[in-house]
Amino acid sequence: MSLLDPREAARREQAKYRGATSALVASLIWGILSVAAAGVIGFAIGGIFDQLRAVNINSVFGTWDTGIPVALRGWGLPVGILLLLVCVGQYGKWNHRFSAREKGYAAIGPLTIILAGLAIGTWVATTMWIAPDAIGVAVDPTFGQNEPWGVGEWILYAGQWWLPGLLALLAVLSYIARVRALATRRRNNAVISRLLASGSRVEAEIVEAPLPAHDASRMAASLVAKFTDAVGTDRWVTTMVLIAPREVPAVGDTRPLVFDPADPGDTTRIFLSPTGKTGVDDFEPVQPAS
Repeated sequence: MSLLDPREAARREQAKYRGATSALVASLIWGILSVAAAGVIGFAIGGIFDQLRAVNINSVFGTWDTGIPVALRGWGLPVGILLLLVCVGQYGKWNHRFSAREKGYAAIGPLTIILAGLAIGTWVATTMWIAPDAIGVAVDPTFGQNEPWGVGEWILYAGQWWLPGLLALLAVLSYIARVRALATRRRNNAVISRLLASGSRVEAEIVEAPLPAHDASRMAASLVAKFTDAVGTDRWVTTMVLIAPREVPAVGDTRPLVFDPADPGDTTRIFLSPTGKTGVDDFEPVQPAS
């Protein structure tokens, strides 16, 4: 049995896998499996959409059978969701091990992976969709009471293009947003590094904080902190962070804060560490509290 400090053990484990080929390979494998699991969900959604499409664009006496078996639609959602939870969890674990970052992901985040998988799955499903009895009209083969399609029917008919296309567009937009967020984080880290080296670091008092949600692994917390600048002026800032409940500060606790002494009111150059750690990645940007 080891009597090593658990925090030191965690740091050693993190250092062991940082930049390691094994962690990269594991991250890639679980990322591909996550896409496949999301694809199963997308396929099931495509099958359900096909059923809805068929009963609306064809008449009650027309074809309502779909090209995707009911069993695949019925089991695809629950099985796909369970697989996705496992795969995304493992992807996050190995991605964080490879990058040695608890916050954020290296390269591609899970949202982009999920949306890409959904787009692929729904596209595969559309290749199996049944063709309408007639385009533009619901044919009544029994009584001859044919009804022209309305706007809704045309939208459902065009779903074979816009459904996977919309998901693919969202995947691309999520990736672009991630690239921009990473660029912003790099710029902030550069500012934080300079402030840690030549700026002012103080202990800010937490004046507002939520109670920890002990039943969650991470929680969103809005914190308000007060610090005093070099000339004795009190200033209040706020930040919203995603944090482990055990690391949520209590009211009255202090946390490290860095700011530019040349312009202490510039919130773009003020950063708070909600966990109390002093690494560059531990500081978060703030906003004025009022």
